[in-house]
Amino acid sequence: MSAHKRYAKAESAAWTGLLGNVCLAAVKGGIGLNTGSKTLLADACRSASDAASSFVSLTDIRRCRQVGATAAPISSVRGRTEAYSGVVTSIVLIIVGLEIGISAIKLITAGVEKAPGWSAAAAIIIAFALKELFFPVKERKADLYASLAALIGTSAAALGQPLQMPLLYYFDPAASLIIVVIVFNNGYRIVTASVQRRLFCEIEATDIAELKVAVGRMEGVVTVEELRAREHGHYVVVDVVISVNPRISVLEGNEVAKRVKYFLMKRFSHITDVTVHVEPYDPGYPYKSNHDPNGEQVATLLQ
Repeated sequence: MSAHKRYAKAESAAWTGLLGNVCLAAVKGGIGLNTGSKTLLADACRSASDAASSFVSLTDIRRCRQVGATAAPISSVRGRTEAYSGVVTSIVLIIVGLEIGISAIKLITAGVEKAPGWSAAAAIIIAFALKELFFPVKERKADLYASLAALIGTSAAALGQPLQMPLLYYFDPAASLIIVVIVFNNGYRIVTASVQRRLFCEIEATDIAELKVAVGRMEGVVTVEELRAREHGHYVVVDVVISVNPRISVLEGNEVAKRVKYFLMKRFSHITDVTVHVEPYDPGYPYKSNHDPNGEQVATLLQ
């Protein structure tokens, strides 16, 4: 799969998460207000926080797609604007979640006299089913525990009326407190990622070592001077500096760089792009100069 197709696939997934979560938040919020379900209102806030997270991912993907490589210049003004928008959105969602949590605590303290209808539980089931069918795998996994808590809370509260057990009414505001905690966690992660965000995140040192070994074994590579691999979403971009025989031509050095690039992208399917910088190998004395005053042939340093 080409880099263009990979970026397009990642951008499509981010758009799905953004638009889908916005729609879910609106529907959950409307039904929550209509039924008086604190759990559904909190879950709507959580879907909104998921939408904010998808927005942050989308801006990163689109910016990465435009710059095209790790060494490309990035507008600092644009980067700050995206970071600020993520921070502001997250803070607003945290405040809304806090208000919902305070309201739920007041309701529990004063006494719950009415349970939400079954439409609240139905909305949660339908929303979860839609996520299972259409949303990315990462979204579905993150949604499981919150949806389970919301379903238990609304269903137990709705059962309180036919069973004539008013105590079950408290499950709805209690479940909303659990979801509010999840909203706080999502908001904190988005704020942290927005403030400290760079274009990419460094991958694990073990993965770096594996890539260095793979490059170092390639024909024409004398040493791997430096290798940086940074990930964005599900994909990785590699920036590597290699040294080659100082006596080969520029064309030959360029061919070695091409082989390194295509080998890494073929061997490691999660790598989107590779930037290779070529330097002449300088082992030091007695090979500090490329000039041979005696005109004698020297052994090649190519492996």
